[in-house]
Amino acid sequence: MSDSPAPIRSYQRLFKPDRRIYQIDGRRLPVPGGVPLEWLAWAFGALVGILALSQRSLLLALTIGTVGALLGAGSRGLIGALLAGGAGFLGALAAGVLLGWLDWPLRLLIAPAMLATFAGQLSPDGRAAHRYLASWVGMRLRAARRSLDRPLPADGETQVWAPRVWVAPDHHSPVLQHGRVQGPARLVFGRPVVVIGRRGRQVVRPAAGHRMRPGERRVEVIELAPEQVVEVRP
Repeated sequence: MSDSPAPIRSYQRLFKPDRRIYQIDGRRLPVPGGVPLEWLAWAFGALVGILALSQRSLLLALTIGTVGALLGAGSRGLIGALLAGGAGFLGALAAGVLLGWLDWPLRLLIAPAMLATFAGQLSPDGRAAHRYLASWVGMRLRAARRSLDRPLPADGETQVWAPRVWVAPDHHSPVLQHGRVQGPARLVFGRPVVVIGRRGRQVVRPAAGHRMRPGERRVEVIELAPEQVVEVRP
């Protein structure tokens, strides 16, 4: 505890404090501020990954390539799968060759420490690196993604949004206002209107005081197919 004030970037710091190791068996570590537990986890994971890549195993390279292909297919289709799979396979073999050229202190001590320090400093989207990575992978591998209780389209897929357009008198004016709507749509009017067909489009006018002619119809709801156009003319 300290009597001096310190700025807090997020309230999560209060409920999820940073856990650190300051001493082991009564012996204080020669690290100012202690060693964070997340740093130890990143360092251990980096060490395991370096040891695995140093073996230059074809099975591991195929596994990494397969994971990359699955992630690439989820975002870019077949081309993304081929590019990501090839990059993962060749990258794993190239990393194994490069790690084999390093001496053991640099490979087993300095490299994991540097990777853990770098990962601990990252905060994409304001979150810790491991939390952001887990959410990103989960979003890519999840079978169904929804937002506002609606399924989201896949990457590269175009979804047509057909909103409801209400054209009716409101408290600002007692008459209809000028408007133009292109289908698909469903128009609901607050009062009966007259629909007049003109040159591939439909013209809507107020029904009050209008003398009906052949071909005109009196409606309150208009269903528009794709590419159909309605013009409201008071």
